[in-house]
Amino acid sequence: MKRDFLSPLYLLAPSLLATCLTCQVSAQVYLQAAFDGHCACYFGACSTTMPFAPYQFNLTEISWGEDSNGYATGESITREAAPGDITRQCFEMAIGSEDFYIPLDSRPVQPYKSRDDPPIVKGSGDFASVMTQHSTNRGGRAITNTLPVIQASWIYGLRTNEDIFILEGDHFVEVQNLLEHAYGKPDGAIHSFAPSGGNCCSINYTPAQIGVFLNLTRAEDFLEDRTIISIYGKGVATK
Repeated sequence: MKRDFLSPLYLLAPSLLATCLTCQVSAQVYLQAAFDGHCACYFGACSTTMPFAPYQFNLTEISWGEDSNGYATGESITREAAPGDITRQCFEMAIGSEDFYIPLDSRPVQPYKSRDDPPIVKGSGDFASVMTQHSTNRGGRAITNTLPVIQASWIYGLRTNEDIFILEGDHFVEVQNLLEHAYGKPDGAIHSFAPSGGNCCSINYTPAQIGVFLNLTRAEDFLEDRTIISIYGKGVATK
């Protein structure tokens, strides 16, 4: 993955390096690093390597502070928290050779953004019907149309070859059950791991099985758990 905005620890000034901490939150390890005097936490939720396109899939959760003017803050390095400060989050997605960011709200993402970031759409309702339709549009092959209903809220990002859904809350078991109804058991030969340590709660389906690559991951967070579904298949128009 490219790291346009992530400063490696060895490039930090000694005074900032001393402030960078590894913290344990909800049994998951977050790396607290610094960029331009600001602090952010990075959690590698899932990394998957496969012998077919897209070959590599990485999912990283990033949290940082912003002030009331939308500027990144560095509470633990240069300033104290002030009225109006908020915590922001986004996910960095690296799929094959593509790398982009998806914010978890509708505000512009600074300092994390790239020119390739997809537009974000919010949705709610029966996620099962929405997800399976997007999979079918990509070339996915379901074994049944009789599926359980999953009531959820989500944000959605569309790219030429990918659909990304980030559900609010922990719906991992529900979506896993949906996928097994629609496609059968996941491919046990494709394994994911959590680069930041801890257990990686993730399953994968392959194009040979269902016509697309599909990853389901639970991202546990000190603010809110989320469920991420990524579908990679044939290209569709993004506009």
